[in-house]
Amino acid sequence: MAGGGKSDGSSDAASLALRIATVALSVASAAMMASASQRSCTGCSPATSKVSYSDYSSLSYCLVANVISAALQAVAAWLTARGKVDESKAAKSLSELVDTAAQVLLYSSSALSFSVDDFGTCGRRVAGVCKGSGEFCQRVHASGAVSMAAAVALAASNYLKDVPASTWIKFKSDGPKAKPVCGRGCHCHH
Repeated sequence: MAGGGKSDGSSDAASLALRIATVALSVASAAMMASASQRSCTGCSPATSKVSYSDYSSLSYCLVANVISAALQAVAAWLTARGKVDESKAAKSLSELVDTAAQVLLYSSSALSFSVDDFGTCGRRVAGVCKGSGEFCQRVHASGAVSMAAAVALAASNYLKDVPASTWIKFKSDGPKAKPVCGRGCHCHH
């Protein structure tokens, strides 16, 4: 949605497709985080303890951040598809704010998801929750990876929106130009 330069139709279509992918990836990341739990945790007392994303406020933030990002990008995709973004300076500013907020949410969510190893074990603040609950950590890491993919898709969408396809796809040959043939009226030195 951040728009600065003129773009052609192929850039707009690719940008919209990546924006829709951002929505889908944000929803997938949120769903993975919501399912991140493990019934038992080896080395925990009692042995039947359950570990879940909801035990950690940082992981709850990740879930909410991905849901908000998905909602923001769904609105952005809808406005882009309707052509409402380029109507006014206020719309352009709002679209840039929406994209920036979504980027911050996605990057911070993925960073927190990858740092789960340092959160603690079974509610205690000890390094190594993943030593006792590997399935839980795998889901949290997967959620972080999908969140990062959403952030990259959004960044690529913004790039394509700002840079027309004609600048990154060469339609003409960039080979060496033929030297001019000297004829009458030419100031050639033979």
